[in-house]
Amino acid sequence: MREARLGLVVRRLLVATVALGLVAWGLMLLPPVNDAVLGDRPRDLADFARMCEGEGDSSGEPFPRAAAYEPGAGPHPWVVIEEEDGWQTYSSTGTETSEPERDKEPDPDAVQLVACSVVTGVVAGTAITCPYNNPLGSDGQTIEFGQGLHTVAVYEARTGDLVGNGRLEGDDAVECWETASSGMESYYTAPERDVYADLLAGMYAAPSAP
Repeated sequence: MREARLGLVVRRLLVATVALGLVAWGLMLLPPVNDAVLGDRPRDLADFARMCEGEGDSSGEPFPRAAAYEPGAGPHPWVVIEEEDGWQTYSSTGTETSEPERDKEPDPDAVQLVACSVVTGVVAGTAITCPYNNPLGSDGQTIEFGQGLHTVAVYEARTGDLVGNGRLEGDDAVECWETASSGMESYYTAPERDVYADLLAGMYAAPSAP
């Protein structure tokens, strides 16, 4: 009788252990739980904007499960995040090759480098002033347009390590917009995709840890 009860207890413990294991395995399938245990992985290209929230030469929070970056021959998939009016927005992606695939975006899991681009000024002699009528019917407004000067910091997606810095000029096609939103004071053009590609092609970093 005692042995039967002991066997029943053991069976119940085994069933409970298996059940708990299945629950734990099921929880691991949930992205938030998986990220908390194993570290974050990017699921959308716009997710990389958080890496541009750092200060100085330090990035914001990296992605421990992003693709590893090894210096040398590419391709090294990258994403550019431009900061405009305090908002970080997805701008451009590509690979570090002489002839990048312009119409093909890398998967978030494949991105190795994140370039954070911030407007820091305007190219001398390019600024123009454009008048607009306020949509509310009050006095008109003026907006300054110009060719932007951008400071770019490039980080390794997996570690947040700084790969390099650069300064780039925006598109030189500066013109007044047909319409503009009320309250807007200035707009400076961003670099074209090929300009970012040339900057990224010449950068190297220490290898990621496996």
